[in-house]
Amino acid sequence: MKKFLAIALSLCAALSLLAGCGGGQQAAAPSGGNAAGGDTGAAGGDSPYAGHTLYVANWQGYCFDMNYCKKAFEDKFDCKVEMVYFDSYDDLMTNLQTGGNATIDVCNLSQNYTQYFHDQDLIMTVDRAKVPNYEGLADAYKDLAPYAVDEDGNVFAYPWCFGVTSLCYNPEKTGGPVTSWSDLYKPEYAGHVCLFGDYGDGMIIGSLLSGQDPAYPDDVDVSKVAAKLSELKPQILSFWSSYDDILIPWKAGEFWVGNMWSGAYVQLLKEGYPIEVVHPAEGTVGYIDCCCVVKGTDEFDLACEWLNWMESYELQYTMATSEGTDYPPNEGEVYMTYPPVNEKVLNNLTEDQRTALYLNPMPTKICMLNYLTADQKDAWVDCWENFKASR
Repeated sequence: MKKFLAIALSLCAALSLLAGCGGGQQAAAPSGGNAAGGDTGAAGGDSPYAGHTLYVANWQGYCFDMNYCKKAFEDKFDCKVEMVYFDSYDDLMTNLQTGGNATIDVCNLSQNYTQYFHDQDLIMTVDRAKVPNYEGLADAYKDLAPYAVDEDGNVFAYPWCFGVTSLCYNPEKTGGPVTSWSDLYKPEYAGHVCLFGDYGDGMIIGSLLSGQDPAYPDDVDVSKVAAKLSELKPQILSFWSSYDDILIPWKAGEFWVGNMWSGAYVQLLKEGYPIEVVHPAEGTVGYIDCCCVVKGTDEFDLACEWLNWMESYELQYTMATSEGTDYPPNEGEVYMTYPPVNEKVLNNLTEDQRTALYLNPMPTKICMLNYLTADQKDAWVDCWENFKASR
């Protein structure tokens, strides 16, 4: 439990760092090639990876498959990157356990899942020397035991992004402000609430709705969570697991209120759709996403280059600001932005950029996605899946 609290405090410290940056001078945008001062990898024609293919497992539409990330990496190392999309981390685990490790080299995992995959021997430790950009991370994202570093100090998960999945609403539909998770129960919102389908976020919200603190899973009464979730059934329009699941019903005027990834919020905001974000006083869900190398990969060195790329100044700057890249979005596409973990990028975010990163207003209480015991996880998954199935 002390370890869980430590990572929650680390994220809060990082958020405080952002709050104190107050419109400082914006960092110069890297432009083209290896403009980040040599902190990425070898370039194009001289690459030893010419003709190689790296298979990367991730959520569809989530940073990795954007041109500034995927295509830039391909051009830099003269290789091919193929995306392997999944709808849940449990599906990814099953895939790897049943032979997917033969076709997946790198995967994206939130910190509440990294230990499960490590305990199942599905991901491997990687020497820090293979990922030199790790040293450029803000201190809050280094040495995150037990989520990313084992008891011997070996790193098995390399952070590349952090953030919150908070409460959003359409002010043209709700008829007034939404300030609390309990507002989801308002009768006038029946049939217009959408929630992330993953049990981790869902059970944190359920714990808060039932007046319990999800930071202490040993003390959470799952039966009370189940009772409060049951009351929410008439409110639910759908559960989402991808950006399309969020964006399509919102743009159609059917999704009025619920939780949302920051990237989708930013896209809707940029496209002019009515949307407000609120971080409820009772707490909001926080996460740290990591890149991990799959055990058994035959592209270990190229996989390490991917980890190093995801933590580079060049990638982190563009990821956080959508600026400074020679790789524009495809026609009709808008680059979403994501909170970075690179210290230099964090230190140079402007006030407007922090707003675009879903961090203005600042959250007052972060409820980190939990690492649970096997029994706790079974109970939480059963509770959440029963709720989803019965609506």
